[in-house]
Amino acid sequence: MKTNKFDVICNTVDNGIILINKNLEVKFWNRWLEIRTGINSKNIINKNLKDFFPQIDDKKLTRKITTALKLNSSTFYTPQISKFLLNIELSKVADKVFNEMQQSITITPYDIENELAIVYIYDTTILSEINYKLKEIKEEVEEKNEELKLLFDTTMEAIIVFKDNKIKDCNQIALDLLNFTSKESLLKKDIHDLNLDILEKNHTKPIETTIVREDKSSFKALVNIKNATIKSQSLRILTIIDITDIKRKENLLSEQTKLAAMGEMLGNIAHQWRQPLNIISITSSSTKLKKEIGLLTDKMLIDALKLISETTEHLSNTIDVFKDFLKEDKEKYLFNLTQNINNNISLIETILNENHIRLDLNLDNDIYIYNFANEFSQALINILHNASDAIDSKLKESDLRIIKITTKQINDEVIIEIIDNAGGIDKEIINKIFEPYFTTKHKYQGTGLGLYMTHKIIQTSMKGKIFVCNDKFIFEDQEYQGALFRITLKNNT
Repeated sequence: MKTNKFDVICNTVDNGIILINKNLEVKFWNRWLEIRTGINSKNIINKNLKDFFPQIDDKKLTRKITTALKLNSSTFYTPQISKFLLNIELSKVADKVFNEMQQSITITPYDIENELAIVYIYDTTILSEINYKLKEIKEEVEEKNEELKLLFDTTMEAIIVFKDNKIKDCNQIALDLLNFTSKESLLKKDIHDLNLDILEKNHTKPIETTIVREDKSSFKALVNIKNATIKSQSLRILTIIDITDIKRKENLLSEQTKLAAMGEMLGNIAHQWRQPLNIISITSSSTKLKKEIGLLTDKMLIDALKLISETTEHLSNTIDVFKDFLKEDKEKYLFNLTQNINNNISLIETILNENHIRLDLNLDNDIYIYNFANEFSQALINILHNASDAIDSKLKESDLRIIKITTKQINDEVIIEIIDNAGGIDKEIINKIFEPYFTTKHKYQGTGLGLYMTHKIIQTSMKGKIFVCNDKFIFEDQEYQGALFRITLKNNT
């Protein structure tokens, strides 16, 4: 057999070539195999291949060679366990997938008479790695899809996906919320069938609206719609949250806060009127007594009537102030901050006097605010009530009791600070005082709604900020510590 030309050709190809008989005796071993296996051709020629590679399935390989020779046609050898014929170890690379070279093996007849066949070994490691990684990616994508589907159906939000204004998908929550019996019935609809004008454009924030179902029933909802690109498709994703129960509870809480505020105002009226009514009663009784015993002079009668008239006028003015306070603001208007604060103080002046509280006012008389005056009054009185209660519960009657109010304007912001000298709020509860129904008072003394309502008025109605902390201040060269409430309002006048 002439092998010179055969040798030259076989040693220049970029794959392994073995010339072998059906007894697995090697007759040729090319240069490609020498380099990759480290086995020199002169050491393996006329030797059995299994002696060098014992893991080979020799029965199967012999059968494949015999078949190729009998049929005079190429056959393929596919290893059952490993993806190679010869275990050729790969170089150590950090992110490699396989330790051994992955191979594709073709067996072709060479000399039927001498029962020789050529075993071609192709390095398929790179292709196998690609397939392996693609499979991993596919499994990961499928796993992610399962996770997304799970999230899609377990979220509290109703989710509807649109493409070209047609409904393409939805979760079970959407079907339940909109009263559809099946997904197919909803998928027949388009974006206009939901009767939501807000869907015509995107919104940066969720929108509160009313949604009418197929059966004409309706519910309050928080909705949001966003553009999204998924798998190169332009989609719009609508999310809906049923807030009917939240709105009901919010309305109930609002009514409770109004009743609580009215209760406190009635208490203030009782305090404000007690002393003037006593004055009128005592003056009229003493005047009558003096008349009966003959001691009433014209001057005494005039003075008594004058005092009764002035006291009655004071009561009338008090009614007007309270009426303005309880009147619900429908629109914002410009009001003087100092005048507003002084009016509020006059409403609770009797309570402050009974608790022996001194007011230290540092007010800027030139500040005017365009906002809801009466709502600000309610917020301020709630804070003053809270400060008064804290002082009365923590300090002795003999102690100096102070509430300090300061107002100032910095650029377009108005800052109102109210601080007392009751020692401050416990750090464990200071972050909870604006929560509804939270109170440190006895259950018969407070509802826990005053500061909650104050927080809501300042931040929701007046679009301002309110902050509380414990702080120190100086009064008459003495340092005190207490709770500082800081209200910040934008002044766009």
